Amino acid sequence: MLRALIFDMGGTLEDVFHKPEFNLPCGEALLSYLEGHGIHFDLSPGDFMNRLEERYRAYRKWGVEEQRELAPFELWSRLLLKDAEYNQDRLRVIADHLANLWERNFYRRSLRPEAPAMLQALKDQGLCLGVISNTSSHSQVIEILHQYGIRHYFNCVYLSVTSGFRKPHAQLFWAAAQDLGVLPEECIYVGDTVSRDVRGARLAGYKASIRINSMLTGGADAGLNQEGEEADYLIANLNEIPGIVSQIRNKNT
Repeated sequence: MLRALIFDMGGTLEDVFHKPEFNLPCGEALLSYLEGHGIHFDLSPGDFMNRLEERYRAYRKWGVEEQRELAPFELWSRLLLKDAEYNQDRLRVIADHLANLWERNFYRRSLRPEAPAMLQALKDQGLCLGVISNTSSHSQVIEILHQYGIRHYFNCVYLSVTSGFRKPHAQLFWAAAQDLGVLPEECIYVGDTVSRDVRGARLAGYKASIRINSMLTGGADAGLNQEGEEADYLIANLNEIPGIVSQIRNKNT
């Protein structure tokens, strides 16, 4: 029986991308915010971002290998702003907002236009819906779901930064199913990567996985031997999902 669909956020429900020209305004926004809270850096926005990007890439490599996510204060104090002198208590209070600024300024995000109608169609079929997202901010995903006007569709939202684990760690997928009151084998996961989304759903024993390509897919899955690991269903548009659900349900009747 199929009872729930759980979605990835960035690259799946929303389009996400980064370009080098985003770095300077991102650096300006971060430095201005830090300055406003009494944390000063004698660096230009460009130099500041060069340092952050290098350290963030090293952190992301570690996070992917270990399937772990650090809390915002740990990430910014221990890694991204290490070796700088500032008031640690001030950073502790603002760390999540700083992470939120990073997620919103380093990347550009927009809801896939077909997402609301697709989610409504799934709700009309009586399915439970959830989100599992890898993110460095506690607040950004929740805020943007509200901004997109789709937060009410989801019965649970699991974030890597809250759990401490990154996809494809199976615990995230098990916990989401548990919160929805269903078994893993009654769930489908929808994502844009094999390495995080398809692999995680299989490790957790989900019924199936659906994958849509995004601007993040190539980088996330680079160098991955995908033989035998591709999703059960490949789609080009989220509007294909309700039909896939009906097809699966008809097979089970």
